[in-house]
Parts: sequence; C-alpha cells; structure tokens
Amino acid sequence: MFKDFFKNSFKYSFKNYLVIIFVLTWIILAINPVNFNIWVLENILVVTLFPLVLWLDKKYNFNNLTFLSLTVYAILHLFGAHLTYNTMIYFNWFSEWFGWQRNYYDQLIHFLFGLMVFVTFFEIFYHQGISKKLSYLIAFLFISSIGAWYEVLEGITVAVLCTDNQQACIEALTQGDVLDTQKDILYAVAGSTIAWLLHRLWGSGFSRPTKSQKSQ
Repeated sequence: MFKDFFKNSFKYSFKNYLVIIFVLTWIILAINPVNFNIWVLENILVVTLFPLVLWLDKKYNFNNLTFLSLTVYAILHLFGAHLTYNTMIYFNWFSEWFGWQRNYYDQLIHFLFGLMVFVTFFEIFYHQGISKKLSYLIAFLFISSIGAWYEVLEGITVAVLCTDNQQACIEALTQGDVLDTQKDILYAVAGSTIAWLLHRLWGSGFSRPTKSQKSQ
C-alpha cells in the first residue's frame, strides 16, 4: 500500500510531501509526551486510520485541498495528544483572552473535525456515483455519528481503564464541564454544517474522477 502510494512521486508530489510532513511531525511529537498513557490512547486512532486514508486516497483520489485538510487536522490532533487536550499550553491565551477557566482546544478539535473532514466523506460517496445532495447528507450523518460514537468510546475507555479513580479521569476529560459531551458533538455538527454550506457555494465545479484517474 505504501509502495503504491509513493510510486508516482512526480504526479502526486503534493500529497507525498504532506505524508512526509505528517510522519515527521508524529515522530517528533512521540518524543517525551506530557502523559504517555494519554498519548497512546489518542494515537490508537492515528495508527489505525493512517493506512486507511492512504488506501482510500488510492481508491478515490481525494482532491488536494481535501488531503491537505486531513493532514492539518491530524497534525493538530497530534499536538493535543502530545501536550494533552486539557493542558494545551499553546491555547491558554485563548481562554485568558476571554477570561475563561477551561482550555477549549479539545472543543476546537471537535469543531475542526466536522469542518475539515466533512468533504472527505462527501468525496467517498460522491465518487461512487451517489448524487451530490445525498452525498452531502450521508457525509453529514457520518460526521454526526462518529462524533457521538467517539464520546461513547471515551466513556467506555474511562470505565475500563480508570478503575482506580474514575472521577479524576472524568475531570481530566471534561475539565469539570458537565455538558462537555453534548458540546463536543454539537461542535462537530456545527463544523460539518459550515463545511456543507461552503462546499455547496464554492465546490459547484467539483467533478467525479475518470476511470483512469481512479486506477492510478
């Protein structure tokens, strides 16, 4: 899979560079994370989804902007995993600016998940011959479902791994916000809604790849 992805380095040089930047960033941020256990948990999805994204790109030939959005989003997640979301020091200025008590980097990432990953799902379904309107709807439902299921899995993880002090784990994840789960889902939905509207306005010229493009 990786060999096929890098085989045509000239034509796909932009995506290759993005992959290289992502891998180098992952290696650097894997060094001495703030909390190793949290880093491992946050990177399970990264390790699982990275080869899947390469395979999907080979099959559906994502738009360069779509691939860039995925890369930027993944790198922002890596920073959150390295520094932990609730103590993201480089985002403290935002909370201090508004006089807020909690760090909102985690909710920003949920919002960006909807905003930056929405078009990826749209392209997957649109490239299969599904109409544009239905592809938009399915992509929106996927983002909403994944956002909700992520919160469910987060709760299961706390129940399974934080047997000694579940309250401390919950406090670390929610930063004391009793509506943290609902807000995370809402931010993802809001991000995908904005992405939907923006793509409808400026993505009207988007076309399906030809058979030769898909086979490359």
